[in-house]
Amino acid sequence: MEPPASSDDDRQELDSVLESVRERITYLRASAQPVDVVTAGTNVVTDGAYIACATLIDDPIWLRALIMQTGHQLGTDDPMMAASLFIQSYSYRILTLAIACATISGVVPDSSAPAMAIALKGGRVSLVAYTRPAVFTLALPGQSVSTSLLDRKQMAALFDIVHTRAIDLHLGPLIDSVRSTIRVGERLLWGNVAASLAVAFRTMEGCLGEWVQEIGNYFVDHSPRQLTGLGSFLVLQSGDRRGWFWERTNCCLYDRLPGDIRCADCSRTPSISRREAYLATLNEA
Repeated sequence: MEPPASSDDDRQELDSVLESVRERITYLRASAQPVDVVTAGTNVVTDGAYIACATLIDDPIWLRALIMQTGHQLGTDDPMMAASLFIQSYSYRILTLAIACATISGVVPDSSAPAMAIALKGGRVSLVAYTRPAVFTLALPGQSVSTSLLDRKQMAALFDIVHTRAIDLHLGPLIDSVRSTIRVGERLLWGNVAASLAVAFRTMEGCLGEWVQEIGNYFVDHSPRQLTGLGSFLVLQSGDRRGWFWERTNCCLYDRLPGDIRCADCSRTPSISRREAYLATLNEA
């Protein structure tokens, strides 16, 4: 799928969409304005400094050094743990911004690596810049965003855009580059991508309503090979309260950090215990 040509109109439209996203989810900070990026191979990247995604992916040695820097900030010097947590943080930002833009405004930004830059804070990806802003418009004239995206043709188009631009042309090459210098399981890293995609949909379902579930379920049902078998959505009912949760099939290793904190969807927690916790969350809502 060829991206639309980037233009000043796309930049203005995407900035407006990103502002709408930020109003609903204050921590999802992104811009379509030009940014200065650090030089490839920079030994220590300071918080807030932008890194061109494609340049980082194309330099596996620099990528490894950056991963080890973020791991140390989070409390680990284990390359495997650092790589897992880096992919978790990175993929969540890329995917949640794409899904948020789509479900709020019916517009999907080009999320390929050459079109983006990221900045870190405290060992995690914190800021995103669309350096070559181009957008795909899925909202249909005269229809609400929800009605447009629930149209099967538009839903399939959203799936294709996200998987082609954000996964095939960004997160997939990122994972390959990470694994060229760090010994870490491929399924572990793809499990983090699958979980990030699921959390993106759950985040927007919490903001916009249950209609987002149908799109999230479509993504799981049509997942390509690298994302299959890594988790599933679960619906639980408690009285008149209904919850939509994600259950992973592998662990991201977050619980090995100081503090021994385990993710709610961790595969190492027995299924019964996970579901009891989910129900408790519903009851406390």
